[in-house]
Amino acid sequence: MTPLAGDSQTESQSPISVSFKTSFIITLVSNLLILLLDKGAGLIILHLLADAPDTKGALDLLTTIPPLLMVLSNLGLATSLVYFARRKEVSVRVAGETTGVVAIVWGSVISVAALLVIIWVVSADEKVDLPPWWLLVPLVGTTPFMLLTSYRNSILLVLQRIKHYNLIHLIPSLSYLPCFLIIYFVCSEKDAISSGILARFFPAIVTAGVVVYLLRKDVSVKPRFQRWFFKKAISYGWRANVVSALTYLNHRFDLFVVYFLFLPGAAEIAQRMTAGVERMTNDEAQQSLIKSEVAFYGLAVTLAEFIWYFPDAMRDLLFSKVAGISKEKAREFTPVVARNSLFICLIGATAIWFFHDPLLDFIMGDAWQRTWKTRVTPALAVLLPGTVFFTVAKVLQADLAARGRINACIFLCSLVFGSMLVVDWMLVAEAGGRGAAVASTIAYALGAIATIFLYLKESKLSLRSILIPQREDWVHYKDLLEKIFARKANDDS
Repeated sequence: MTPLAGDSQTESQSPISVSFKTSFIITLVSNLLILLLDKGAGLIILHLLADAPDTKGALDLLTTIPPLLMVLSNLGLATSLVYFARRKEVSVRVAGETTGVVAIVWGSVISVAALLVIIWVVSADEKVDLPPWWLLVPLVGTTPFMLLTSYRNSILLVLQRIKHYNLIHLIPSLSYLPCFLIIYFVCSEKDAISSGILARFFPAIVTAGVVVYLLRKDVSVKPRFQRWFFKKAISYGWRANVVSALTYLNHRFDLFVVYFLFLPGAAEIAQRMTAGVERMTNDEAQQSLIKSEVAFYGLAVTLAEFIWYFPDAMRDLLFSKVAGISKEKAREFTPVVARNSLFICLIGATAIWFFHDPLLDFIMGDAWQRTWKTRVTPALAVLLPGTVFFTVAKVLQADLAARGRINACIFLCSLVFGSMLVVDWMLVAEAGGRGAAVASTIAYALGAIATIFLYLKESKLSLRSILIPQREDWVHYKDLLEKIFARKANDDS
């Protein structure tokens, strides 16, 4: 599948429209840039913390909290906004003004509640190591800004302002590394924890300001709350929010599972106490090993999920597209996206497996071979098959959600989350990240199989149509290459 149109004859035979292809190429290029920025920043930080995996593990856990709070508190209004605005059941002005009030008020409530929960967890378990209170405030305080950005960016998607839509996704990635490095080297005396938290907080404020400015002519900045739309949006969106929350938990909750369940052996604890530069107690050595295991597994997850940048780039576009077309057109459209997403992700996974070792060896030096490789590579080997197969589920579930089959999506996401937790409980205490990798792949496989079964039952299509690229798909790839080389030739001339 390619985002550029071919000639008129080819286009008439394709279920993928010119406008969708154009939107897709812009989104794909934007996501590739985000991929380079995010992972480039991650690799630089990994280089800085190569000899401190416990610090890297703590940073991974803490920087997971802001997006987790945003997803849990979203209420599904971003999805509802797209769904009802695309169906002309609400104006973007009403939807934008109402969700703006919700973002500020509800987001602030969630921030305060999260802060109180964190304080309660620390008081209940003294072994939990958290940064000082002055960092906890920006840690949870990103929530209102991230909610406002999510809601406003959904309006840009409805208005088909794809360039602006992708710009908003790009700003946090573009600004994270400069913020981190400035704070790390200039302001915080190489404190990675405070640098990571503040480098998420400040870009969140900037991004919210930019998206509000871009929509200043479409949505008033004055607070106006339309109760009728809020009730309508909640009635649809709460189920979509359950799906979004479960999806995020499926991808990130196992980091917390490893932190709370992994039990290093006595020999490993003794070795860490002996190797420590400073004298360590038994509890300190155990905590250091646990946070290191989080870092090892977090890196394996990051590598495996490289391939999801393609289907994730498609998901919002697909949802918006399917929500605005008939069931018959969606039946032609979605399989093309599904099988080509799977094909591209399979190629990506193969590249990740063969190149991750030399790349990380180059970036991390001796630390990769000495400390990281024996824990990261085995987990990655288990994770990759599951992440590849689950690509199809991501696409098909976006189609199901856009056609109102939210309950089915809740069931499918719950199946993944529940099965993952069960296997985690059985394996993580002893096997750590490798056990979590096994749990994730089993859960992804079950979720993908169940999603495919449900979709095929409803659509009456063949398994081959959603898994195997068809001959007509290659026309799209050919068109893409021709367009790319044609533009390059024009630029050179």
